[in-house]
Amino acid sequence: MDQITNCSKKNDNSNCDQETNYENKQKTDNNAPQEEHKNINYQDNNEMTEESSKTSQGVVSDTSKADEVQTEQKVNDDKINGNTDSEEGDSSSEEEYESAEEGEIEIEEEKLKLEEEKLTEEEKNLKKAEAQKYKDEGNKVFKEGFYKEAIKYYSRALQTCPYSYFKERSIMYSNRAACKLHMEKYDEAIKDCSKAIDLHPHYLKAVLRRAELYEKVEKLEEALADYQRIIELDPSHYIARSACMRLPDQIKEKNEKLKEEMMGKLKDLGNMVLKPFGLSTNNFKMQQDPKTGGYSVNFQQNPES
Repeated sequence: MDQITNCSKKNDNSNCDQETNYENKQKTDNNAPQEEHKNINYQDNNEMTEESSKTSQGVVSDTSKADEVQTEQKVNDDKINGNTDSEEGDSSSEEEYESAEEGEIEIEEEKLKLEEEKLTEEEKNLKKAEAQKYKDEGNKVFKEGFYKEAIKYYSRALQTCPYSYFKERSIMYSNRAACKLHMEKYDEAIKDCSKAIDLHPHYLKAVLRRAELYEKVEKLEEALADYQRIIELDPSHYIARSACMRLPDQIKEKNEKLKEEMMGKLKDLGNMVLKPFGLSTNNFKMQQDPKTGGYSVNFQQNPES
């Protein structure tokens, strides 16, 4: 009985061990596909991530291209509308135009002439319209009394307006001269007026402005010549006619003063030369011939003191 019981126990234990081993094996087998499935999912996730990354890069690239196209379109629109191009460009332009009222910047007419040869008619018209906007802004701030700012706008207009638009450029020069006149920069204003007249010889307003400027710097002969020119253009011009009647006497008076100053200097020089010889200019008397206006010199041994 004991043997049978032990045997039965042994058989039961072996069967249990077999069942246990079978169950463990079954669990192992069940786990293996799950791990393999996890690996497959991991690989799929990696592939999906890579594809998503590529897609994102493509979207970013397309977005960048779209931004570039929009930026380029905006630049073209700004050029057409006369807007400034960039902050850096504006900064350099501000520095450039900052010194315009000081006469440091000269508008290079020849350079503009060469550049215009490369422009189409449409481009010329666009640049002319842009220059007109600058001029209008200059007129606005001029009326408000901001002459320094107005000079900047007129200078921009001159550098933008094509060379072949002579009348338009002439007005811009004349307007800039008016600013400098108010700022008492008379010599610079005269230069601008002269450029305006060179571009448009019959521009009466520029000729009149230069005549007034010549008077301010006491170049009366030049002023009279401009007033006479105005009368040729407009015989009924009251200011010019009045100046032509007034200036000749002023010119004569001025010349007399200059002559007296010159004679005084010559007398001082003569006295310095004659002093070693015991003489002076008082030994020489100048007499004017009333008929010819010329002078003769007479020597006097003992001049009256």
